[in-house]
Amino acid sequence: MKTEDALPAHCYARAQRLLGELDLVRIRMGRAKDVRPVPEVMNASPREVYFQAIAAWHKVTRLAAEVGARGVKPAPAVPALQQLEPGHVLQLIDAVLDRVGHIKKSLEVAESVQEQPIDPSRQPSDVLVTLLRANRDLSRVLERPFTPSDAYRAVALASAYASRAGGTAELAPFEKDRKPVDCYARLEACLAACTAAITKRGQPALGLRGTPPDVQPTDVYDLAMLVLGEVAFLHSLVGGAPPVHAFEPGGEGHRLPSHVFQIARTLEAQLAALS
Repeated sequence: MKTEDALPAHCYARAQRLLGELDLVRIRMGRAKDVRPVPEVMNASPREVYFQAIAAWHKVTRLAAEVGARGVKPAPAVPALQQLEPGHVLQLIDAVLDRVGHIKKSLEVAESVQEQPIDPSRQPSDVLVTLLRANRDLSRVLERPFTPSDAYRAVALASAYASRAGGTAELAPFEKDRKPVDCYARLEACLAACTAAITKRGQPALGLRGTPPDVQPTDVYDLAMLVLGEVAFLHSLVGGAPPVHAFEPGGEGHRLPSHVFQIARTLEAQLAALS
């Protein structure tokens, strides 16, 4: 299928298949299913879905390394954010599925899941919800789940994008003993501030409602990737904004939830300056 021919309905069917394949992996590894409700999603576009698929790619790559699977298919090239289409999302989901196939082979899982018929009514929000569930399933099977350090790197990168777009703010004070739920709440505020800035510039933006119960560090990471995608898109809307380079220093090192909370509060102030 050509990239320009893919619809959200195709992405949804493929994401549902991914969810089923991950269920086979989870069962083989003896892990319990995450039954917590996912947040309610509104007005999602391919770009938000794409960034949640990036999170799945990062997780499935780590899982492949943990179980000794060797995948040869790289992730597809990332298109310009303002040109993201469902076809780009489909390509990335396919890359994740390819790596899941190698994982299943390593675990000797012979069963497979058939793709369901296309439901034309499905929208990007449906795909995003499915990928949120898939990312939770991936977190369940990882020996080394995603931690505050992973979330910190994503938020620090978002902060770099906000800074280049003109959002200046002092580093927020460090507050001890913060928990993942505190970080999640601050990232929800960041998402709301970014949505306001994007909407102000005449573009549609994501709506997300509902904090999951018993917030885990991996939940914070998943939300951080959504925030990163929105801030990167906001950066692309600001004419003449300097680029963020891959070789720039990032948020490396061991981080605690309090560090994530600090950089999220900083990002929130930066986004408020752009609203």
